[in-house]
Amino acid sequence: MAIPSASQVATTQNYISSANFIAASAGKGAGLHKPEVSEDFVKRYGSQNLTGFLDVLGAKAPVSNFQFSHYEEDWIHQSFTTDSVGIALTGGIEILISNASSLAVNAAGDSTFVRPGAVILLKDGTMGLVVAKYTVGTAVTGAGNSALEGYTTAATTTAAANQHVIHVMNYNGTTALSVANGDTFAIVGMEFAEGTGQPAGVTPKVLEYNNTCMILKESYQVSGSESTNKIWFKVNDEATGQSGYLWYLKGEGDTYRRFMDYSEMMMILGEQATATSLVGAGNASAGITGGVRGTTGLLNFMGNTHNYNQLAGFNLSDFDSMIRTLDKFKGSRENTVWAGLDLSLAIDDAVAAMFAGGGISYGAFNGAEEIAVAMGFKSFTRGGYTFHKKTYQPFTHLPMLGAAGFDYAGMGMVIPGDAGRDAKSGDSIPALRVRYKAAEGYSREMEHWLTGSAGLAQATSDVDELRCHYRTERGFEGFGANRFIKIARA
Repeated sequence: MAIPSASQVATTQNYISSANFIAASAGKGAGLHKPEVSEDFVKRYGSQNLTGFLDVLGAKAPVSNFQFSHYEEDWIHQSFTTDSVGIALTGGIEILISNASSLAVNAAGDSTFVRPGAVILLKDGTMGLVVAKYTVGTAVTGAGNSALEGYTTAATTTAAANQHVIHVMNYNGTTALSVANGDTFAIVGMEFAEGTGQPAGVTPKVLEYNNTCMILKESYQVSGSESTNKIWFKVNDEATGQSGYLWYLKGEGDTYRRFMDYSEMMMILGEQATATSLVGAGNASAGITGGVRGTTGLLNFMGNTHNYNQLAGFNLSDFDSMIRTLDKFKGSRENTVWAGLDLSLAIDDAVAAMFAGGGISYGAFNGAEEIAVAMGFKSFTRGGYTFHKKTYQPFTHLPMLGAAGFDYAGMGMVIPGDAGRDAKSGDSIPALRVRYKAAEGYSREMEHWLTGSAGLAQATSDVDELRCHYRTERGFEGFGANRFIKIARA
């Protein structure tokens, strides 16, 4: 039986020097000294999630087909452009017009809105009465002027489909009306003699809006082993609400944010796919997958574009120009302006100039500037139109639209702040909204599910991994493109 030695002898086997401590700690987990690692995970670019623009501005509504549409009313009044001027008549003139700039009388679109009996106003302020209208190439009969009997209306110009000739007589005297090619005239009334019948009716054009839903997907995967590895710092993810010392939580949160950002960007920037290689069967050898749809996004939907001078910058005159556009097309009296940083700064300068003249208003926020500021908006009124401006982060987000060569920093979007009303249902209609696929209790607005065998109560496969999946099928829908303005540097 061995008896322990009464003496204590130092050996290299049971002694760890300070050098050993240092060497061992280089691998962090191998040393006896706990390394000083902050539990704070520094986000050097701040919160990288984008704004959730459509959640702020728009509404959402389900659709049961990937294609969706709605109808919009066109002008009930129209002005017309003179294609060419024909013979001068005694006290009148012959004018050729096209159906391209008018309302259709019937489904075939074979008649223009201008009818005999129409009172027209010319740009010089003179008035005329339409006494006859004929399809190009037909003989004139019963025009109300014997000098025109038998005249063939082919002399004006080479006719295109649905072009018509009108004979217009001057209300005031025998002088021929002064009309040039390209002149515009407006219909301001309808006048007839006693004992005459009623004019032919007209049906205004109805504008059809069409768009499609696109399918967006994103995924994240982590091995079962990695999902249980602890890290030195704590992950707090505001997107998912999860926190802990597991790195996969960061990966899942990033995936969610990226998925939502992609969804927003496609609603803003998207366009419908038309390329045969995309919408057709595709080309497997080239790695091209067919059957995609795309969706026309907000920027491609907007009916007006205001270009401002890049050197002069955006100034007060640009506001006035946009106000005239809104007034012309019956735009909203209250609008939001989502601007890239360069444009946002230029607007601030323009607003400062207006402030000197007392032009700022915070009426939308009960007159309280601090409320508007707290919401991230700067609000002001000019010419009876109120604008609420906010800097739109994605337009200057460096890895995306703020990348070198892009000019979204100088771009902006003017969006109506009022809501329309559905003529049939009476329901309020937003200026824009997201349509998502849904039917019979199944919604594809936002789908999230897990697969694999790691960390799941019920495995879906024998693969030692955890997969996070995100999917949505959605499209953009806008109402009244004429009421929107895209701002861009020229």
